[in-house]
Amino acid sequence: MSYQELDQPLEQSKDEAVADEGEIAEPKVSIPGKGRLKYLLLLAAGALTMILVSILVQKPTNFEEYLSASGYGGVFLMAVIGSASPVWPLPGSWAAFIAGGLGLNPFLLGLAAGAGEPIGELTGYTAGYGGQIAINKWKRYAKIENWMRRHGGITIFLISAIPNFFIKLATIAAGALRYPLWRFFVFCWGGKTIKSLAFAFAGAGFFDGVKALMERIF
Repeated sequence: MSYQELDQPLEQSKDEAVADEGEIAEPKVSIPGKGRLKYLLLLAAGALTMILVSILVQKPTNFEEYLSASGYGGVFLMAVIGSASPVWPLPGSWAAFIAGGLGLNPFLLGLAAGAGEPIGELTGYTAGYGGQIAINKWKRYAKIENWMRRHGGITIFLISAIPNFFIKLATIAAGALRYPLWRFFVFCWGGKTIKSLAFAFAGAGFFDGVKALMERIF
């Protein structure tokens, strides 16, 4: 075999390379990574919550009758919607409070509301994760975001366990800081469950006390 024969494949490969360079490269199909997939899942969770809100846009006129008829499922649904929509008139903890006075098991009521509220809070987490916020220059938001940077889990837990108006800021900050979703949900669930249990037992005790007082008076 001659040197010319040995060089021939090399020359052909160079010609093919030149031909390949002259061709227009086909666009590659990008596969969503873990971050994009997580974001799509969060958007789906947010969309599901908003669908629930739209289903119950014609809110019941009598919450006591609604909770008495729907039971624990109604408290759970109220908790999801109440956390997803800040304008909903009956948050999950107050739904547990009223249902506790109707004779339902306060422990199960606390668990139902505690499970529903973190699902609703995913809307705030989704907004922060997607950067769809316009409050990042608000001084109070900056303070809560700083708390999330330093003590993420404790901040979510305490703000979820104590009734306040800043839970949305904390959930948005958690999403904006890419705080792990499973940790966010666990800490939020723990705080919300403690708060809901307290409201449910308080409702049971309050209504029982009022009933006993009315019986004494009348």
